Parts: sequence; structure tokens; C-alpha cells
Amino acid sequence: MIVNSIFYLTMLFVAAMSFIFTLVVTKPLIKRMKTAGIYGTDVHKPNKPEISEMGGFAIYGGVVTALTITAFVGFNVQVLIVALLVISLSAVVGVLDDIMKLGAKEKPLLGYLAGIPLLLTAKEAPYVLIPFLGIVWIGLAWLPIVPFGVTGGANAVNTFAGFNGMEVGCGAIVTASLIIVGLTILPPTGAIEGLLILAALFGALLGFFVYNKYPAKIFCGDTGTLCIGSAIAVGVIASKIEFFALIALLPYIINYAMVLFSVRKVTDSHRFSATQVTEEGYLQPSQSYNIRKNLSDYILKRKSMKEPQLVRTLWVMCSVSGLLSILVASLSHL
Repeated sequence: MIVNSIFYLTMLFVAAMSFIFTLVVTKPLIKRMKTAGIYGTDVHKPNKPEISEMGGFAIYGGVVTALTITAFVGFNVQVLIVALLVISLSAVVGVLDDIMKLGAKEKPLLGYLAGIPLLLTAKEAPYVLIPFLGIVWIGLAWLPIVPFGVTGGANAVNTFAGFNGMEVGCGAIVTASLIIVGLTILPPTGAIEGLLILAALFGALLGFFVYNKYPAKIFCGDTGTLCIGSAIAVGVIASKIEFFALIALLPYIINYAMVLFSVRKVTDSHRFSATQVTEEGYLQPSQSYNIRKNLSDYILKRKSMKEPQLVRTLWVMCSVSGLLSILVASLSHL
């Protein structure tokens, strides 16, 4: 399908609809969660305030509402229904993790199962588009990779989180970059519905960011991070821009690799201590840093800083990787 002015307007409509829904729903959700006793401690503040949790419901609601309405205006309904199913199942895994703290192996396994429905549409294009090389056909090997991409993306976002505005801000930056990549180099068999999925996510993230930025009034929880990660994965796979997504997600991949290689196995992050904070509000590496390394503690090991500065540093890193993915897409499209 040709990307034209009507499609651009549709993307703007989807993003705006998702943004408005999430923005409107998040404010009352803050009070509702606090009243229901669903809140956590912001351990990165000296006074340790109690903040409403599981705000990911608002992000999920924004994405689902926008895509559901879009399904009635002439786009590929099958792709959108499958996307909604995968994102919904991933969000359910997030809810379970927020409520009962799933084991280190249970969460990625359930995430993998949540990604299986995506095979209904992804099987039609079993290839990867590699910059400057072209299409590389994978065949049947593509089938087990697709659900892995969903659980990998979801858990990478889940691991790259923990500070006010971090996961939502970085997610919005990466999502915007991937939308530009898709518009630049959408493969012939790539579904433009994938870009609509990313647009819906982008709008929802901007709406939620209003209340999640420093100082946060609500956290998205694993309900939100797994929803964000799965939506990115589904949009990317549907659009056939997987390789470019790996470039855009480099900070996530580096962080996840640091965790896995330092611990040398899949572990539950709750077993390790959080990043420390001084009475003046400066962050310092976790006491578990020598056992479980991650990107944020690596940065703090070299320079102690306050939470907003650390988050801005991570935004810059995601911006650089996002711009790099756009550059590679543009050059390979010449």
C-alpha cells in the first residue's frame, strides 16, 4: 500500500486519539490506584514518597482504543486484531508480574507465549531486510524468532526502567525514530498498519509522560513496560524494519546484555538492591553493582548526578541511537 497524505493524516489522528485518551484517563487513575492501595515507594527520592502504580493501564487503553477505531476505517483488520491480541496478552503478563512478582524464567516464557499469535501475520514475510545488503530470507527459522522478538522487546524495556520519565521518555524517542524509519524505507511487503501501531503507542506515551515525568505522580509498572515493549516489537515486525529497530534500541540491548553477562543467568531484579540516593538527592550505583551491572549504574559509577540529569542522559543516548537508525535507513534507501 502506498504511503500518501491520507495515511499521514490517519497516523496523526491515531496518535492524537491515543494521546487524548491516555492523558484523560491517567489523572483519575492516579487517585484510584492510591485509594485501592496500589502504590509503591519512589526509592530514588530522599523522602521516599508513595507513588501510584500500574499506570500502564492508561497506556494500554490509549493504544487499544486508537487501534480498535482504526480497524473500522479500511486498514488490514487481521493485522490490527493480531496486534491487539499480542499487546493485550503481554499486558496481562505485566499485570500478573505487578501483582504476584513472576519468576525470572516465568516472565520471558509467558511473554514468548503472548507473541505466538503474531505468527498468523508474520509468517507471510519470513525475511529480514538488512541495510545495504537487501532481503535475507529465513524461511521456517523465522517462526520461532517472531515470539522471541516480542518477549525480548518487552523484557528489554522492562529492564531499562526505574526512574521518573525514563521508560516512557525513552520509549517515545525510540518509537518516533522507528516511525520515521518506516516512512523512509517501508519494504514492499511491510504492513503500514505496523506504523499505525507505533503511532498509537507514541501518542499514549506522550499522554502518560505528563504525569510520569519528574517528579512522577504515577508509575507505569510492568503492566506498562511489557505493553510498551510488545507494542514496539509488533509494530516493527509488521513493518519489516527489524534490523533498524535493533539500532534504535541499542541502549536497551546494551543494558540487557550488561545484566545478563554480569549475573550470567536470567534473574529477578527484585533480588538486588536499588540505585542509592543521598540526602541531597544525588544518585549513586546500587550496592549490587559488582554483581548485577546495568547501564544507569554504569553511568553513575563515573559521575554521581540527580535523577533528572540521569534520565536526560539516557534520553540523549536513545536519541543518538534513534537518529543512527534513521541515518542508516536513509543511506540504504539511496
